[in-house]
Amino acid sequence: MDQFKTFYPQMMATGVGSLPYTGADQALKLIWDSVPEAPHWPQLPRQGAESSFIGQYLKALIETGIIGDYEQPRFQVEEADWTERMAEFYQLYLEAEEGSRAALDRFAFGAQGGEGFEAFCSDLAKHGTREAVLLKGQLSGPLTLGLQITDKNRRSSYYDETQREMLVKALALHAEWQTRRLREFGLPVLMTIDDPGLYAFGASTHVTLERDTIIADLNSIAAKIQAAGGIPAIHVCAGMDWTLIFDSNIQVLNFDAYEYMTSMLVLAEPLKRYLERGGVVSWGIVPTQEKVWQESADSLRQRLEDGLAQLIHKGVDATLLRRQSMLTPSCGTGTLKQETAERVYQVLGELSEVLREKGLPVFSL
Repeated sequence: MDQFKTFYPQMMATGVGSLPYTGADQALKLIWDSVPEAPHWPQLPRQGAESSFIGQYLKALIETGIIGDYEQPRFQVEEADWTERMAEFYQLYLEAEEGSRAALDRFAFGAQGGEGFEAFCSDLAKHGTREAVLLKGQLSGPLTLGLQITDKNRRSSYYDETQREMLVKALALHAEWQTRRLREFGLPVLMTIDDPGLYAFGASTHVTLERDTIIADLNSIAAKIQAAGGIPAIHVCAGMDWTLIFDSNIQVLNFDAYEYMTSMLVLAEPLKRYLERGGVVSWGIVPTQEKVWQESADSLRQRLEDGLAQLIHKGVDATLLRRQSMLTPSCGTGTLKQETAERVYQVLGELSEVLREKGLPVFSL
């Protein structure tokens, strides 16, 4: 597999995505105050179904009638004109693939679902990028959405080849659109596929999930991110077989290192190879639960350092490990109380100040 392009974040901090506000202003203030080097646009799931984890990236599929609505998204395979709907979707997809900006824009957000994103872009246009050296975006992943979105018989769409293909294509073009929009501000863009359903791979309840299919789907989205000039990343807030990600074209792996550090410690040798080809690990070391009130930047620094020390003892190169690491919360904060979310971001910012290596992150994209 080819080497990744150079990205050495050196313990730079960013967020996962969601925040527990109903408007963007408070969210943006918290983001800029806490992670000014790598700010992200705020997902606002409390605004409703169009802003939810499931609904936010479905605009093109809903507008072409492939999926019914945001409230209860279902593939409309039983409709008499299903074939015509698929033809309309694929025509739109091909136009976007051939370079039509108007067609690509159809894969953007809906009005409500994109409020946090548009507010972030307006803020950047008005105030500039300030201390930022990187901008972060995010989208929901194909396995999670494919397991959650069903047809009328409640069969998960991920197990239907045609439905899964349309879902992956829609997400890939959204990722391209979002990356291009953020790249307009002149900074590198980290685009994260948030796919917690990946924990199901290898579980007895999902024995039919195929490794090669999952990797191919992730690579399809990663390719669009890379083509638009972005850095493809993944977020999974659970433990899983991380070699699946190591064997993909995902350059940044973000996981819940607070609860699931062991899942990485047992893969020291594959992790070593991943880092050697330019991979980055984003350690979700700040808990997104009430436990954060019992933690501090110092206690979390010690917790992370203990994990890194074990990896170094197992043969992972210390320089690569520290150079190619980021910091995040363990998950999004959209379901938390506002004061708890604010505590998460406060501790994250403080931890990054303690751990950041001297010098700016290095990019060669």
